Amino acid sequence: MKMTKMTTLIALFTFLLLKVSIGEAALQKGALAPSFPALDSEEKAQMAILYFFKHSSKSSIKGLEHLKTQHLEYQNSGIEIYAISQSASKELNEYLKMSPLPFTVIKEGGKIFKDYGVQIILPTTYVLSAGGRVSDILEGGGPTSNQFMTTVAQRSLQLKKPALAKKLYVKALEKMPDDLSTQAGLGHALLVEGEFDQAEAVFTKVAHQSSPDAVLGQEGLAAVHLKKGENDKALAIAEEINKADPENGLVYLIKGNILAGQGDQDGALASYDQAIEGKLSQDWQEAEVFNQAGRIHSEQGQYKQAEAMYLQAYNNNPFSSEILTNRGALYEKQGKAQAALAFYEEALLTDPKDDVAVLLAKRVMQNLAFKEDLERQKRVDTLVSELSERFKKGSVASTEVSDSWSSRPMTLAFLGLKSLGGGLLREGMLEVFQQEIAQNLMASGRVSVVEREIMEKLLLELKLGSSELADQETALKLGKLLAARLIVTGSLVQTRGGARLSLRLIDPETSAIKITYSGEIGPDKNLIALGDETGSGIQKRIQSLYPLRGKIALVEEDGQVIINLGKKHGILPGTEMKIISEGEAIMMDGKIIGHRKKKVGLLEIVEVEDRLSYGKLIEKTANIEKDQKVLESAKK
Repeated sequence: MKMTKMTTLIALFTFLLLKVSIGEAALQKGALAPSFPALDSEEKAQMAILYFFKHSSKSSIKGLEHLKTQHLEYQNSGIEIYAISQSASKELNEYLKMSPLPFTVIKEGGKIFKDYGVQIILPTTYVLSAGGRVSDILEGGGPTSNQFMTTVAQRSLQLKKPALAKKLYVKALEKMPDDLSTQAGLGHALLVEGEFDQAEAVFTKVAHQSSPDAVLGQEGLAAVHLKKGENDKALAIAEEINKADPENGLVYLIKGNILAGQGDQDGALASYDQAIEGKLSQDWQEAEVFNQAGRIHSEQGQYKQAEAMYLQAYNNNPFSSEILTNRGALYEKQGKAQAALAFYEEALLTDPKDDVAVLLAKRVMQNLAFKEDLERQKRVDTLVSELSERFKKGSVASTEVSDSWSSRPMTLAFLGLKSLGGGLLREGMLEVFQQEIAQNLMASGRVSVVEREIMEKLLLELKLGSSELADQETALKLGKLLAARLIVTGSLVQTRGGARLSLRLIDPETSAIKITYSGEIGPDKNLIALGDETGSGIQKRIQSLYPLRGKIALVEEDGQVIINLGKKHGILPGTEMKIISEGEAIMMDGKIIGHRKKKVGLLEIVEVEDRLSYGKLIEKTANIEKDQKVLESAKK
């Protein structure tokens, strides 16, 4: 049975992608909704409510009045309302004149009704995602019905708007206080808000009812324990559910997430398959299991299976920016940059604050710009070819060192970073985070980072994947090849509250770990903020451990001093350099082991060129001469 169902899902994938005809099939869940001018002319909302009504229908008018009272709250939550009538009768015009509506009203000849298959039952409501996909079709009842309110509440939760969802669930419970499904929905809204104790109380009440829907309370309690990181308790509840209903798939979803978090991808995928074969009571559970399975298939290079899973996840939850970015990153892996960008842009429509989507979109646009820059491509290709030959021959890059004292450029190479979580982290999350750190480091002017395009092409040319880069000897060899003074390795690990970063900066010449750095993504810090913090933190550590050192190249008649450090070394205007004169020799056992160093002046850099810089003397206690050493003064 399992193989038949899974095979059918993947076999239908191409059919689902190509099916674009408008009519009955186009209005299934997840399908692209037919467009019309008003919908296309306005800025895309995070959710659109299409309310098909008839003026002579009392329930239709009642629904319009309800939408009128709720309009401002919906609009402030990114929800746009369109009221559509196929009548332009005098009565309708009189009603609209006497009772103006604050949202878009469309009076048309019936084409939109026909396109959406609305014929007999009115009012009919369509709920659309930011990407214009059908998420729900509600026939009859209208916006005053519990079905409408709980549906919009559920979609609001998926849009990360728990406050609105909570209000709608509470309003629905005023009409049907004993409805266990609505009570469970309120519990999930509280859970998303972080009100664990209140959510647990609601779910416990639901779980203790003598009704088939009591299982929703048990499932909610399992969700609470998972949020708290209490995996054993969550699993125990899921297994109790499974004993009462062997077809329930929740236990396998939970097992899959636990195994994925432990890095057991094959075990996790087997559990997700069982969850898919089982019965999941809510579409967000369906979306989660398909999304997690797709993530593992993608990481294992099984792109066709991954896309089939992501498509099913999207059909169950078209309001998830995570699912959208996962689909985009999958296309990007396959070299389909424009298709990837479309998914990233849809993700940003769905959740403009999604930092991962912001960085993914930024990266793919940089990739597209690189493809347009033929001169840069030629330079990268030439350099990669040279580096590849040297790597195969075992030779390293020549380092430009004028003397043993003067600093070499501080170049970093990111090698061997990996994500731990077995599929729980989002597609592309590690790569864009690495890029964000690199760009922050380069913006400081102190550090340069080996270009991502060079690194990607070189690793592809040398056929080095993550497993090869995990070998420290290979990573150190690459570091030397790239003339990197430090190579950056480490991991991004899924945690209960977000993710934890651990980095090590290693000197490829000595294999010594020079810098360690850690940080976390949590409720108060997103990926971009952690990238900024990490870049700044590493830059400060580098400046402390590797102060700039150089020599005076020339002392001009007007007192201006030129030193042998420039932009490529990371020196900036405003940097202060101590001028050092070597004094008497220090002897030990009849041998000179060094010389006394004496500060004879202080130099402030005022102008910087590529290989040299100009400074003005702000202190002087002795003659300033060519070849004297200069050393960066520590920040006060």
